Amino acid sequence: MLTEAEVRALTALHGEQTVSDLATNLDRSLSYTSELVERLETAGLVETRRQGKTKRIRLSDAKALELLTKLTQQYSHIDWPELLSGAALRVCYYLDTPRTPTKLARRADVHRSTVHRALAPLQHRGIVYQTDDGTYALNDGFEPLSVFARELAHHVHRQTVEAQTDTYSILWESLDEFLVQTPTEIDNEHFIPTGPDQFQRYGLPLLARDRRYYLYSEATCELSPEMLCCHMLVIDSGARTQSYCLLLLSHVDIDRNELRAQAIKYGVDDVVDDLCTYLDTSGAQRTSRLPEWEDFQELAEEYEVTP
Repeated sequence: MLTEAEVRALTALHGEQTVSDLATNLDRSLSYTSELVERLETAGLVETRRQGKTKRIRLSDAKALELLTKLTQQYSHIDWPELLSGAALRVCYYLDTPRTPTKLARRADVHRSTVHRALAPLQHRGIVYQTDDGTYALNDGFEPLSVFARELAHHVHRQTVEAQTDTYSILWESLDEFLVQTPTEIDNEHFIPTGPDQFQRYGLPLLARDRRYYLYSEATCELSPEMLCCHMLVIDSGARTQSYCLLLLSHVDIDRNELRAQAIKYGVDDVVDDLCTYLDTSGAQRTSRLPEWEDFQELAEEYEVTP
């Protein structure tokens, strides 16, 4: 997320400085510091202005930097740039709640050994502790570290989508992915179309609105029906949407294990469980948002789907 040099530059910036001042504070060459500032400016973390021949720099108003400043001021005796380098921030993103090394590795997309290696210095400084069963957690007072990691990722996501459109809403996000709503058509290989209009791929032509939905992911190449179902429930978990998801689950050969995994990832596992139970019991067990079985059969017939 950030290199040690980038964190060190951000924590060294107080008020407005020249690039030369920052280079002196970092004990780095002017050319190295200029390149560092350029990267941080591209990332929207610093702002620069020209004063004659001198370039002056200051921190941007990104909320993540406000959190970082508070953290470094409160615990000024800690060398945060060294601790937060490498995969540490990636792992801390998921320390919003105590997690096992296996879960941290899976969610942060790193090896288990990387989790231990990244958290060992934090554990040594009393920032992180490990329970008898191996679960990692943040000690009291250091919870803002995970908040900072999450806000930093959110900032990166905003920078990514703002390179494509000015009008958008991020509906869901993880460390490396996010689901976005926008009125703008985005033509970028990492923005994968999803939402209502993608039901047409499965012979279910839903009425598309002016809004467009995209999953941003550098790891995913194609949208699966399991993902589409979960995206729809993130977009809107109302009765109509749940009925459409029932149509999809009835019409397409769904991998239940994959569906469950995706549902947990997107935080809609309770709703997905209700949908599966509804189908498995032919509507005998249903929540208030699900239709009577006869009504769903009528809807399914309209779309030529056999429940």
